[in-house]
Amino acid sequence: MGLLDLPLELLDQIITLTLPSGIENFALASKVVYTRAASQIQRHNSLKRQWNHAIITRENSLQTLYDLSQEPLVAKYITSPTLWGEEEPDDYGGPPPLDSAESKVIERTVKESGYLQVAGVDADDWFDKMEERMHETRVRDGHDGGLLYTAVSLLTQLPNLKSLALWPGWADAPLNNPPSHDDSNLLAAVLNALVQRANQDTTALAPLAQLEVILPFMRQGYDERAGLQVLEPFLRLKSLRELYAVSCLAVDDGYTGIPFQWTTADSVSQLRRIELAYCCLDADGISTLVSRTPCLEVFRYSHETKWHGCQHDWNPGAFIEALARHCSETIIDFSLTVDELFGEIENGASTFLSFKRLLDLEVDVLIFRGPPLESGQRRGEVAIGPAPGQRDWAEVDIPCVGSMLPPSIHRVTINSDFPDPDKQALEALLKNLKQQRAERLTSLEFILVRDAEDARPFCERAGAELEVFDAGSIGKTMRPAWKRAFAQRVGGIEFT
Repeated sequence: MGLLDLPLELLDQIITLTLPSGIENFALASKVVYTRAASQIQRHNSLKRQWNHAIITRENSLQTLYDLSQEPLVAKYITSPTLWGEEEPDDYGGPPPLDSAESKVIERTVKESGYLQVAGVDADDWFDKMEERMHETRVRDGHDGGLLYTAVSLLTQLPNLKSLALWPGWADAPLNNPPSHDDSNLLAAVLNALVQRANQDTTALAPLAQLEVILPFMRQGYDERAGLQVLEPFLRLKSLRELYAVSCLAVDDGYTGIPFQWTTADSVSQLRRIELAYCCLDADGISTLVSRTPCLEVFRYSHETKWHGCQHDWNPGAFIEALARHCSETIIDFSLTVDELFGEIENGASTFLSFKRLLDLEVDVLIFRGPPLESGQRRGEVAIGPAPGQRDWAEVDIPCVGSMLPPSIHRVTINSDFPDPDKQALEALLKNLKQQRAERLTSLEFILVRDAEDARPFCERAGAELEVFDAGSIGKTMRPAWKRAFAQRVGGIEFT
């Protein structure tokens, strides 16, 4: 029996079952199907507009849970939600009350989640915590942590997530390893149950099983910080391909930093792209993160000194070495820039030769302005001077950038502050560039210097291109091209 031979009532049921992902193609099967599907297509388009990019906040989160309970199809339309809405006042006491019938429906929906049972979490305890959190005021640094339990309950209902933007209050998620207080056990247990099921579900019907992109959930700023650890459960998802983050830390200094650890010995991330803007990671932090990212191809990072001088001095030389130790065979696109550094460059970049497949590189001159690791010297608060018989390292000793690059390189961009403080360092980087291009870098398409017009003579002598940059309109931290592309990709960066 052909499709058009079916009773119309049965055809209508089939059309309904194609919502949401299949109706657009199915409706084109024939004129009859298209005509019968007209009302469902209208409904489909309405649900897409309302729910695809839903903004879910503490104010409307309970209502959203209620809506999902009344119309389960809605959950399938939520693909790219953001939990970061309008900021609530410091004395915000929770969302508007629902009537008793609606509240009971929400309670039943939450408590009947199979993930609480799988996680070994008492459903009554979970719901009590959720209610308690929803009606408390801000818990730390202006970050609203009231949505934590409700957000996780929502995640258990959403099977078609493609991207996810959390909210600044997620920084308060107690997911440190080992757990720091009681909430850790509950939240981590349910998140781990979600991740485990998503990784096992070959049909991609489980919540989080299709999640590919994590978007920023923090603002930029010296006092803005979230441990990268609060994203660790998501990083273990087999489906996840891209991570974009702002103001995240992975530093274990016992005071100003927040360490990062993988929570299971066999954790492996399928990330292809990591972009971290206004973040604060040291060599150990980045080493731990990328030690489990065997597929990483794009890595872009900008460094910012954080709260109480976290990473006041920074070591890009050790940072690059740590990255190369784990990802030298896979990275093809690498950016390393500096947003704000209060102290000194402890050890500067001196080689990218380990990155054998590298095609694109964008760097700030500042990352080279410290003695290389191999010199044995170090600047900063824990400085190490020259050995007996050696002289103190100086910026004239920076090698030609061409000698640092692998033969695979195609495009290089150098961001510079000319003439102060980068004139001497830029001149050192560009020396012998023509010779290096002729002898080694046969695939190199261009080296572009992004700086003031005054740098043109240096660039012309070296055979480099100059792109004149005016920081007045957007600020120096947005000078790197990768940062502007980042802002466009994530829908903008919120500054403090």
